[in-house]
Amino acid sequence: MSLSLLVAIVGFGIGLVVLLVHLSGGSARVPLGDEEQVAERFRIDFPDAEIAHCFESADGCEALLVLADGSLGLVHTVGSKSLTRHYKRDEFATMISVKDETSLAFDAHEMTLPRITITFDSPQTRADVMAALGLATLPVSEAA
Repeated sequence: MSLSLLVAIVGFGIGLVVLLVHLSGGSARVPLGDEEQVAERFRIDFPDAEIAHCFESADGCEALLVLADGSLGLVHTVGSKSLTRHYKRDEFATMISVKDETSLAFDAHEMTLPRITITFDSPQTRADVMAALGLATLPVSEAA
């Protein structure tokens, strides 16, 4: 079998699998649920974390968790699964910027979660998040 035919067969197979997963609903984002479900999901990966505050996004697909030690937890949905991250204070202070009056841009500089925008219900909720994180002023995000 020629190499070009093998590449075509493998490419077609991968494309077909991706299409079938998408059509079966595997790529639809599933909301995280209430605060207790978010905390439960975060504790799967970080069982010793003590959560002080939980702030969910307006669409329910992201949550920022302020932990008792002052660090930050992040839960982000990816299709029907979720991704969790734990950041120390000195790390997350440089990752977060203001997107607009209700949103924060989160730039983690990592391959699996390069940049997300977390939109909250209101400007007050965004202000509450910033206060809970101890971030009095944040730079304005330049990315769209």
